[in-house]
Amino acid sequence: MRSRYTAFATGNAAYLLRTWHPDTRPGSVGLDPGQQWYRLDILDTVRGGPLDHDGIVAFRAHFRAGGARDSLLETSRFVRIGRQWLYVDAL
Repeated sequence: MRSRYTAFATGNAAYLLRTWHPDTRPGSVGLDPGQQWYRLDILDTVRGGPLDHDGIVAFRAHFRAGGARDSLLETSRFVRIGRQWLYVDAL
């Protein structure tokens, strides 16, 4: 989760696509260069440990856009394939 947030913050669309599950991955990711991501708060986690094959992360990501502050609240599902955690979707 934190690495995907960093990818949003740095505009790394290729990383976002690489860490998206192939069953739900879009063809492309449009990132808004006017959004400045500046803080991530992990609110809750369910599973997602070293012996788990899936996990859920609830988070709030804070950003600035057009001079205003805002945030994105999401609960995301992840699955592990091999050693790689992949984003599946938002609940």
